[in-house]
Amino acid sequence: MRGYLCSTMILAFGLAACSDGPLTPIADLPPDLAAVTFTAEGRPTAPYTMLELRQPGGFSGFVAVNGAGRPVWFFRTLGTSSGHTRRKNGNFVLLDGNRGLVEVTRAGRVVHELAQEAPPGRRIHHDVTVTPRNTLLFLAEDWQPWDGELLEGEALWEWDPEAGTTTKRWTSFAHLDPRYDWGPRSERKDWLHANSVSYGPRGNVLVSFHYLNQVISLSPDLGRIEWRLGGTRADVPVDDPFSGQHTAKEVAANRVLLFDNGYERTESRYSRAVEYALQGGSATKVWEWRPPVDNWARIISSARRLPNGNTVIGFGTTHDTPAPGATGPLEVYEVTPGGTVAWHLVVGGAASSMYRATPIEAF
Repeated sequence: MRGYLCSTMILAFGLAACSDGPLTPIADLPPDLAAVTFTAEGRPTAPYTMLELRQPGGFSGFVAVNGAGRPVWFFRTLGTSSGHTRRKNGNFVLLDGNRGLVEVTRAGRVVHELAQEAPPGRRIHHDVTVTPRNTLLFLAEDWQPWDGELLEGEALWEWDPEAGTTTKRWTSFAHLDPRYDWGPRSERKDWLHANSVSYGPRGNVLVSFHYLNQVISLSPDLGRIEWRLGGTRADVPVDDPFSGQHTAKEVAANRVLLFDNGYERTESRYSRAVEYALQGGSATKVWEWRPPVDNWARIISSARRLPNGNTVIGFGTTHDTPAPGATGPLEVYEVTPGGTVAWHLVVGGAASSMYRATPIEAF
């Protein structure tokens, strides 16, 4: 097995990286990141896991850790770390809630940037994903008049960094109706609260709406809604409902994996990773996983499927933070299809929340 071959260097914007080969643990972390603790057991499939950490007054940004829980790479954000993706050249595109979208190389060089806009402008939020054309598809607020006042809906925009263009590709106002498509937490300043976007195996696009407790599939041309899974006015009901879900992904044809926060599960109080099979106009739960000690992460968090069938699950809230009632701790599990824990990481110290945990096969 190859060891860590390269030396670490600290670069602009708080990024730590190495020039070539596998990443080596960072010897001298900045004090606010050094105040975060990482405790790992077992061995993950992917050599690295990207954590999106948040701490008011402390470190907020993206941190890649190795299997031993040692930070090997980081990028400090000005606002919240709110999703990332990777382009064909290996560059990361990181969503900084204050700054916008930032494309950075492995060595930390910023090569493209899409500036954030303040409401009621195109405020980028929650997620970004690379398209089949190697451009970026991202979620943004979409404020439009409704019933005499502005209502905040959702839009999908495409950013072409090389061309320097941004194009609105989809708006919720063209496909959903606030008179009927109104969820239990909907309000005028946040109607749907979209929190993830991903591509399906047919080129369809999945969008998760936290406030509707629903995942929708858009046709590859984004021209129509193909189905609405769970929640408000669903046309594909589920046999074991989810609520407040995140990171919805069609991992195979008609198989949807998501992190079920269980936002409305106020009595039993637990979160889980769950997979549904869509068939014949309904969805059946075919797999789920809960940790040995239940963890109720009412908001944020993630579930990611690996090529070998294992699932990496991140529970992103601490006790009562940032959602009242959350149990904590911040932790990441890799589990087999049979539910065996292959790897467990606990994040402690000066970290109040973890937006997502994403396995990284290589830098």
